[in-house]
Amino acid sequence: MKIFVFFVILCLSTFSIFAEEIATIKISYLIENSTEYNSFINKLESEKILFNKSVIEEEQMLKDRENEINESKFLLSEEEYNIQVNIFNKNVKIYQEKIDKYNYFLEKNIDMNQKKIIDEIFSIVKEISVKNKINLVLNEDQYFISSEKNDISELVLNQLNNKKLNLEIFYEK
Repeated sequence: MKIFVFFVILCLSTFSIFAEEIATIKISYLIENSTEYNSFINKLESEKILFNKSVIEEEQMLKDRENEINESKFLLSEEEYNIQVNIFNKNVKIYQEKIDKYNYFLEKNIDMNQKKIIDEIFSIVKEISVKNKINLVLNEDQYFISSEKNDISELVLNQLNNKKLNLEIFYEK
């Protein structure tokens, strides 16, 4: 019986010796609720609205031109018609390249600014983990379920929102 009690005490003390302080964070939550990131997204949306206006006008001009070509199909010779169709197809290609370039611009800006936020989150989490003696911090992609008491996302978000991150729109030269 004494051996059993000794074994139980030994096991309990061993578990407490190796106990780790673990915390979790929700990176997507932090990014989505960052005031700096939301401000950046609003600026990007304003840019998008302006771009969409020009694209809508250009798209309408292409549709009008397509209708003109189709209507003149019987009035033009086959050679003239093919020339018009080729010119139209080149214009459509230029239009599509413009759209693709703009989509790349949006994607690149979002990626670059998210990286800035993630770098700042890393810095904040590192600081919090040292201060609170946390040995392991997992994000939402690394665990299945966790107690809310382990989640330090709000603490990180408060510090993140108190920082000026200088998120900006980067234009291609």
